[in-house]
Amino acid sequence: MTAGSSPQAVGPGAARSVARIAIGIDGHQEGRDAAVLGTMIAGATGAELLLVAVHPDPLVVVPAEVGWSALHKQAEDLLRETRESVAPSARIVVETDWSVPRALGRVVAREHRDLLVVGSSREATEGRLRIGTRTRQLLCHCPCALAVAPRGLSSAPGRRLERIAVGYDGGPEADAALALAASIAVAGHARLNVMAVVDDTIPDVGWSQSHHESLMTIWDQVLVPAAQTLGANAHAAVEATGADASVEVRRGRPAHLLRELCDAVDLLVIGSRRWGAVARVLLGSTGEALLRDASCPVLVVPTPEA
Repeated sequence: MTAGSSPQAVGPGAARSVARIAIGIDGHQEGRDAAVLGTMIAGATGAELLLVAVHPDPLVVVPAEVGWSALHKQAEDLLRETRESVAPSARIVVETDWSVPRALGRVVAREHRDLLVVGSSREATEGRLRIGTRTRQLLCHCPCALAVAPRGLSSAPGRRLERIAVGYDGGPEADAALALAASIAVAGHARLNVMAVVDDTIPDVGWSQSHHESLMTIWDQVLVPAAQTLGANAHAAVEATGADASVEVRRGRPAHLLRELCDAVDLLVIGSRRWGAVARVLLGSTGEALLRDASCPVLVVPTPEA
C-alpha cells in the first residue's frame, strides 16, 4: 500500500492501517531508535513519515548567547540529519513548548497521525524497552496508537517487520489490536502470531488450604471451556483479516507469556486497558509490565470507540 492509497479495515473491531506516522526525535540514541522503528513500520505499510523535534517555549529563560532562533535551527538541523540518514522521504516539523509530551500530542492531532513512535528511557538496558516520564505523560493524552522502540534498535538499521505478534483476550481492545496488527502484517507480507491468553490466576478469596484445593479444581473446570471459546473466537477473528497467521492459546500470566513471545518477534501489538477514555492509550497491568522490560518494539492501540 502506498502512502496515498486508502487503507482498508480488516476483521472484527476493524481499525484503519497505519498511513501517517509521527516520530519523536531528540539528540540522543533513543530518538534515532524511534526513527528506525518508524521507518520499519512505514516500510511495511507505505505510511507517510513526519519527524518531530521539540525545543523550549520562549517563556523559558535561556542564555542570551543561545537565542531562540539558534535553538530552532539546532532542532531543524537534527531533523534534517536524521532524515538523511534514516528516513529520506520524511517531512520535518519543529514544535515549541516547555512540555515535550504536550507538543507531540498537539502535532499528532494537528497532522492527523495514526501512530506516534518514541524511544525508550535512557535508563533502559540495551536491547530492552522502558518508558520514561515523558512517554508516561503521553499515555493518557495520545489520541492515536503509540509505539515504543527498545534501546539500541538503531544499531541494526535495515531491519524489516517479518514477524508480528498480538496479544488477544477476546475483548474489544484486543479486537482493535488484532485488526491493526493484521493490517500491518498483510501490507508488509509479514507472519502474524496471535497469542490468545487465558489468565489462570486463582482469585484470592481468603479460604483455607483445603478450600483452596477445591477452588483449584473448580477453577480448572471454568478455564478449559474459556480457553476453547477464546481459541475459537481468535481463529474466527484471524480468518476475517486474511493475514498469514497462526493462533496459539495459552493459560498463564499474560504479561509473562507475552514478554517471552517478544524474544521471537519484531513487533508486539497490544490493546489498551478496558477502562478510561475512549480513543486514548491507557495501560493495564499487562501493558505496564511489557513497557517496562520488553525485548522488542511494542505498539499499543487506543481504546476503540463504541
